[in-house]
Parts: sequence; C-alpha cells; structure tokens
Amino acid sequence: MDKQTNYIQVIRDDYPDIKIETAHLNQNGQFNDVLIINGEIIFRFPKTLREADKLVTESAVLWSLQGRTTLPIPKPIYWSRVAEPIGHVFMGYHMLPGEPLWPEALYTITDEKLLQHLANQLATFLRELHNIPAEALEVKLPAFRSCEEWQELYERFRSKLFPFMRIDARAWTTRHFEDFLSDARNCDYAPALIHGDFGPSNILYDADTQSISGIIDFSSVGWGDPATDFAAILCSVGYGEQFLERFSAIYPGIEHVLSRARFYAGTFALQEALYGLEDDDPEAFARGIEQYS
Repeated sequence: MDKQTNYIQVIRDDYPDIKIETAHLNQNGQFNDVLIINGEIIFRFPKTLREADKLVTESAVLWSLQGRTTLPIPKPIYWSRVAEPIGHVFMGYHMLPGEPLWPEALYTITDEKLLQHLANQLATFLRELHNIPAEALEVKLPAFRSCEEWQELYERFRSKLFPFMRIDARAWTTRHFEDFLSDARNCDYAPALIHGDFGPSNILYDADTQSISGIIDFSSVGWGDPATDFAAILCSVGYGEQFLERFSAIYPGIEHVLSRARFYAGTFALQEALYGLEDDDPEAFARGIEQYS
C-alpha cells in the first residue's frame, strides 16, 4: 500500500463520516507529510517518533492560542486515536487562505506602505505570541534550558557532522559556537513562547487582500529566546535584516537582540543536516551539509 492510500485509510478508520473526494500528498516537508483532502483540509503525518510526540503538544498549544493572536492560526479539529506507529499519527485542520510568502515574492513588492504593513502584521503576531503567559496554555511545555541546549547541540555537531565537513567549515563552526557560549550575556534573557520556525514557508500571504493571511506549523513551539523567531526572518533563506528592521515600529528593542539572532541563523543549515542524519533523511542532510562539505 502506498503512503497516500495508507493515510486515507487511517483517516477513514478514525473518521468514517469524512467524505474524501480528492487527495493530494506532499512529502517535501522535512518532518511531516502533508495530505490535502478535498482541497480544504490539511492532515499532517509526522515522519519520526520525535515529531509525533511534538504533534500532541502542538495541538494543545494551538487550542490554547485560539483568539489570542490577530493573525489566523490552525485550529485542530481532527487527531489520531493512537500515539503510534508512524503513519498512523496525524492532526487535521481547515486550510488557511494564502500561499507561503517566499522571499522572491516579497522582493517584488516595491510599495513602501505595503512592505511596512506586512512587517507590522508579523511584528504584531510575534509580540502577541511572545507575551502569552504559561498559565494560558492547556499543556505544560518542557522547561526552558537556555545555553545548555545550545551547548548540547554544539557537541552533537562536533561528533556527528564534523566528519563530513571541510576543515575551514569546522573551524568556523567552532568559533561561531565558542564565541557565543563564552559570553554570559547571550544566556541572560527572559524566555518567551516562541514559534520556533518562523520562516517564509510558514507565513501565508493573500495576494488579493495584500496581507499576511495566517501562520502555520507550530511543531517547534516552546519556551525559548524571542531572537530565535527574528533569526528566521533575517537568515539567508528569510527576508533579511533590512525587512526585520521594519518590525521595530511595533516590536521595539529588536536591535538589542540582533547578535543572538545572527548566531541562531548561523546554525540553521547545520541543524537541518543533523536532523537529516539522525532521522535517516538523506535529502535533508545533503541540503544542510552542502555549504560545509
């Protein structure tokens, strides 16, 4: 049985009343397969047990956030009856309008007012998200670990990725992490609820209304450094620092965390390579390690 047929059967087993007329499977995501039913319902199927565990947390967080953000977010209405195995775990919600706002599309916009409007929408969303208290959530998220997590990640890079990396790439990674971790100021900040993957693929744009129409994929949500979400905006596959500077009209103080955001942005490709290696995903590993090998 192929994946799409299996996913459809799994959905029907749990929700026999769903009438499935059309189905389209997208397997390009690093962590989830996405099945679109009838052109209007998204079903996400995690590819690994780690992501399956995160899906349960994500669903609870999304329910907690309903009505707390000005931009639309997914509202889970379907979920699997089982916690495993992979291929049987899913979450479903009605598709939000719009398409991902890829950098190439943003760069074609020359209207200053429109660019600022989009920046204001995104900055407002992050300000709202970063100010949501723990007691507002229906689930207890893992404790905030600050630089401990980055130290552990650095050690995993060294043990698992360094054998595949050029000597100069290893040296750059070593400087990048050790300069950051040696400065105690980089570990001294108030944690906030962060999206964790606030990049173009998860920011939806409606060309008809010329507005951001939704934010999706909260699989990396958790307590962390707000600069992590800014890093996804300014990184090489994001919108750049010039666009991020527009956020300051709504979200003041960004300039004070730019150095941390730049550090995080410098780890994104390595993280993709590491997770690709650990999850036996050769394509993700190849994409992430390309610039270092």
